[in-house]
Amino acid sequence: MPSDFWSKLHGASTHFPIAMVLGACAFDVLAVLAWEKPLGRNARVAGRYALVLGALGGILAVVSGLYLTKGDVWGAGQLRWHHRFVWPAFGLMVSAATWRLVVKNKLTRRSHVVYLMAELILTGLTAAAGYWGGEMLQGVS
Repeated sequence: MPSDFWSKLHGASTHFPIAMVLGACAFDVLAVLAWEKPLGRNARVAGRYALVLGALGGILAVVSGLYLTKGDVWGAGQLRWHHRFVWPAFGLMVSAATWRLVVKNKLTRRSHVVYLMAELILTGLTAAAGYWGGEMLQGVS
């Protein structure tokens, strides 16, 4: 019964950071395209908050996942594939969110473009982690 709770918690808690990472990336692309306009400034703020909220939500996803795997941070089979993408994604997400909180509105367009490249990598890692997480569920009925 407890693993059923943790399984449901993990499944529910993973979707929030995924959505926030994707949303942050979309806002940050818009921010670069409309840099000098009010829309660009608003998109930068929205991107920052989306990423920070995603990183905070990701903590619950990580804790529940670690509980489900009994602390196995590497795993085997599909779990290993999932973890190959989860850990770099989580580390990059927390690092990027921390950086965005530190620099706040002091970004130049050039630094934001460099940041956006890292965020695009984060988005790909997040998508791959989600894919392999879903693949694990295919075997569970």
